[in-house]
Amino acid sequence: MNNYNGKISTTGSSQLRSRFVKKNGHCNVVFSNMEEKSQRYLADIFTTCVDIRWRYLLLLFCSTFLSSWMFFGIIFYSVSRAHGDFDEHPGMIEGVQKKWQPCLLHVEGFVGAFLFSVETQTTIGYGWRCVTEECPVAVITVVVQSIVGCIIDSFMLGTIMVKMARPKKRNQTLLFSKTAVISLRDGKLCLMWRVGNLRRSHIVEAHVRAQLIRPYVTAEGEFIPLEQRDLNVGYDEGIDRL
Repeated sequence: MNNYNGKISTTGSSQLRSRFVKKNGHCNVVFSNMEEKSQRYLADIFTTCVDIRWRYLLLLFCSTFLSSWMFFGIIFYSVSRAHGDFDEHPGMIEGVQKKWQPCLLHVEGFVGAFLFSVETQTTIGYGWRCVTEECPVAVITVVVQSIVGCIIDSFMLGTIMVKMARPKKRNQTLLFSKTAVISLRDGKLCLMWRVGNLRRSHIVEAHVRAQLIRPYVTAEGEFIPLEQRDLNVGYDEGIDRL
């Protein structure tokens, strides 16, 4: 058997067969003819985000927050513009301040509205820009953005924490022997391979499970291309531990 991840060849045979499991542990299986595959992944969006690569998760993390800030910034800008906050208004007349009041104080354009959106959702609270009682729409928008911001924070931070806590990379420090051997032990043929742990911490109560995957024909004549069968590695006697 060679070490190539794509094909294997048996001794005395020139036929190449596709590997079911690669040397790195990944299954060499491609799913096809699946209906509504994208919709099914989106239906379980949390698990999908946990399973994707870190680069895509960080890209989703940044784009989600930027999109939220930009969306509410456009709403604040539109409300202020519709109210006339960017128009010319006289400030003081004979020491008496005019009753007119803008929707957002100290917001003079889209950049100011965007910064107010960021400050609202991230609860920075610089104290310079604030919403007034003049526009109920602006007040409602602040409330909605606060709720949406909490939901986004919970989802994204929860996804990152779950992804970091998964022991997926633990197998990088577990080494398996490149070849497995069949040898006589106490008069019985035994399938043997070695497992090594590179870390100093000990693996406690780690259970072992092995499966044999092969083409199989049942007694009724049904052909099963990938028949999976559990190998007895000691779980009957309770010694299937490293």
